[in-house]
Amino acid sequence: MAIFAVLLRAADISSTDKYETAINAIGPRSRGVCVPVLETALMNLENLKQTIAAGPKVDGVIMTSARSCEAWKAVVAQSADEQTQLWSNVPFYVVGAATAASLRELYPKPNQIRGEHSGTAELLARFILEQTPGNRPKCLLYLTGDKNRETLPKVMDEGHVDLVSLQVYKTCGSSRFSHDLGEVLQGSERDAEIWIVFFAPSAAEFVYPHLQARFRFRSTDTQSSKDDKPLVRIAAIGPTTASFLRDNLRLHVDAIPAKPNPDLLVEAIRECLYT
Repeated sequence: MAIFAVLLRAADISSTDKYETAINAIGPRSRGVCVPVLETALMNLENLKQTIAAGPKVDGVIMTSARSCEAWKAVVAQSADEQTQLWSNVPFYVVGAATAASLRELYPKPNQIRGEHSGTAELLARFILEQTPGNRPKCLLYLTGDKNRETLPKVMDEGHVDLVSLQVYKTCGSSRFSHDLGEVLQGSERDAEIWIVFFAPSAAEFVYPHLQARFRFRSTDTQSSKDDKPLVRIAAIGPTTASFLRDNLRLHVDAIPAKPNPDLLVEAIRECLYT
């Protein structure tokens, strides 16, 4: 069976996108295509610059998104080398292999970048607290966006770890999304099973009205509407995104990979094809 997957994310710019490659490997007529959903603007970089220049006043840094890493690297690129080196012995706690790999370009020391296997902000917080009492950090710098949930701060507060939060980016819906989606769909196979892969709640909220204009969705409340639009299946990256789709948009989620990983996404989709 041919799969056509609309990946609601910006493609990797440094190499061939791993999610597209994984979907393409399902079969000769399968194809995955990234469609950028959100536009991100970095902010408070002057405050971040002052924080970096002052040297570590905390026991580590938390980054739960690639955008936080992007903000840090943007400031470091304009800073003196000695300022970067001030942080060379400070642990960075991150979600996701891509963020970890990007940070290791600056800080290659073994075990300085930690928690990439966690998969979610909540599990990253649990990972931090699971460290032995003598090694548990007392205060961490937490780089955030405008959509961060309170889950991580709540867990850290329960573990008596203080956070110094600094918002370094904000997001808004892409003004080109509807146009870009239309172009992508022109290349889909006529008999392909269409999958929509959601990566974040904020993106889902923005794109859903655009997607409704083109597709039918299975609802958690009622049967899907009977019209001529193609019926799609849904995959959600991460339990937070899946919960948002179910609870807020009332959508049936077909596949949830165990972790935010391209191969596990394909595995979850394959399981659905035979059920």
